[in-house]
Formats: sequence, structure tokens, C-alpha cells
Amino acid sequence: MSTTRQLYTLWDDLKRLDLGDSGACPAKWQGRDALYLEKLNSAVFLRDEVSFRSFRLQAEVAIPHEVGFIGLVFGAKDPANYELIYLAPVEIQYDPIMNGSMTWQIYNGPSYQLPLPNMTGAWQTFTVEVQPEGAIAYLGDGTGPRLVLSSLQHGGTIGKLGIWSFLPSYIRNLSIEEIEPAPLERRTTDLQKLQSETYITAWQVSDPFLADQTDERNWAEAFVEENGTLNINRIHKAEPGVSVEVRSTVTVAEEQETTLSLGFSDGIRLWLNDKEIYQGEWFWKPPAHDGRIRPDLMNIPVKWHAGLNTIRAEIKQTESFGWGLAVKTGLHA
Repeated sequence: MSTTRQLYTLWDDLKRLDLGDSGACPAKWQGRDALYLEKLNSAVFLRDEVSFRSFRLQAEVAIPHEVGFIGLVFGAKDPANYELIYLAPVEIQYDPIMNGSMTWQIYNGPSYQLPLPNMTGAWQTFTVEVQPEGAIAYLGDGTGPRLVLSSLQHGGTIGKLGIWSFLPSYIRNLSIEEIEPAPLERRTTDLQKLQSETYITAWQVSDPFLADQTDERNWAEAFVEENGTLNINRIHKAEPGVSVEVRSTVTVAEEQETTLSLGFSDGIRLWLNDKEIYQGEWFWKPPAHDGRIRPDLMNIPVKWHAGLNTIRAEIKQTESFGWGLAVKTGLHA
């Protein structure tokens, strides 16, 4: 296989980039020329089309402060939907952008996010090898992967490539190189397994609405992600102040009591059989809250009726990040 390596210095070939409203500009960090970015959740796409199915993205990156994020973009369907793996000074994170929103609150835990040694201020070589079934990320000259993804949330489609940032960061010498296909064992959503763990896996989701809206709502069927979370970002654009209503049903052979467990972001009201059983908020507010959706965040004693039970929630968006919920009924077969 003959390989062609495409190189973008980034700081002096801006005409090859679609800068959009990123504000990206040439600068220097620690004596090296680079492209400087500082806007929140901002992507810069390459103008060139790349049709490789298996390829390597590599760049030199630096994050000057203790808080900052720099990432590599691939599989972009459009400017609001793309695959993203980013570095922070002390972690690496898979964060697929959906309808313009970061989704790290939904995709959390060791399948999507791992710690790194603190690299604040230092130049690092960041590499992502992309395959149709997944991606592998590397840092520095070490041979071991830092993150292995066996499922890409946008389906592994060919799409635009680029770079991404949130707060100040630097990037230089981006290269793209076709590589040999290397099959990865694809992880799929196993609804049967999730149901055995008592997750509610099927929901109906309303159109977004504001607090004072009383219009009749339209509903769409939706299923949870591979980790049991209902990802509303996949369905609707997250905008501060809007809410959706979600609903489902649970059939129980005989009356019983269980502990229902719940994770969500950002704000929720929850009803079982039209009785409100929980109300609260959970969003990015360190150190008290990290905003990540975990199914065991709240545990609520509940009583189930014999026959059909209804469960519904109103979920409010406040910060344009991950938006969703995960519910486990505690009803084991």
C-alpha cells in the first residue's frame, strides 16, 4: 500500500482551513510557531476532502494553563455533528459533538475517558488512528494506546477532518496519512443486557419547550445508548432554558417495592404513576458537581403497581452540554 502524507503547518497555511468564527490565529508558544485557539467549543475544518477509510491524524499540541482542551476532529457530517477526541492537561476524552453540543456528560467512564499525567504547558505529540469500527489515541512517543474506542457514535462515516478547542490552546504540524485497515471488535448497544440490568431502554421524547409553553407536544421514539443513557443531544439541539418531557411504561406482575436509581443532566422532575418522586439539578459545578450522567447518582424507594406503570420526566437544559437521563427500575426478573 502506497501512502500519501498530507501536512498542514496550520500557522502559515490559513487558506487551507475553514476558520469559521473560531478566531484562530498564528502565534508562538515556547518558541514554536503554532495556531492559537481560545474560543469555547470551536472547530476548524480542513478545506481539503479526505476519503480515507483508515487513516492517522497527528499533531503537536500544547495547553498553556491548568484548564484547557485541544482535540482532533474526524467523521464530520456537518459543522454541528462530528467525532472528537480531546486532551485536557490531566485526561483524554472521547466527546462526539451532537447538534452542536459536547456530550462528555453522557460518554463518561473508562470506555470514553482516562486520566493522563499532568502535561500543562508542554508540547505533546497527539495521534489518533481512525478505523471504520473505532479509533485509537496515542500521546507522545510511547507505543501504548491512551484510549481505545470500539464504537463511534456517528457511525464511522467518512467526513470532514479538523481541529477543536475549548479555552486557550496551541496546535501545529497536523498530518494525515492513510494506514492499513486494522479491525476493531465493534461494541454495539445490547438492549437485552441493559434490560437485564433493569434499565429502561425505550422512551418517548417530546419536542423541546420553554417553561411557559403549553402547546400540544409531538413525540418521537428513542432508545438508550450503549451505556444505558437516553441521549437527548442526539435528538434535539441543547439550548439553555429549554426542556423536554420523556415517558415510558413498565409492566409488573404484582405489586412490589424497589429502589429506583437515576442519573441525569441538567435539571429534572420525575413522576411515577403521576406522583412526583424526585426533583433536582446536576450539572458542571466543580467541586460539588461534575455533571456526568451516572445511573446510580440518586436512589429513590418506590412502589410499583401490579400491571401497567407510567414513568415520566421533565428534563431541563441549562448549559448546552450533555442532556439526558438513565433510569434503572430495580425490577429484576
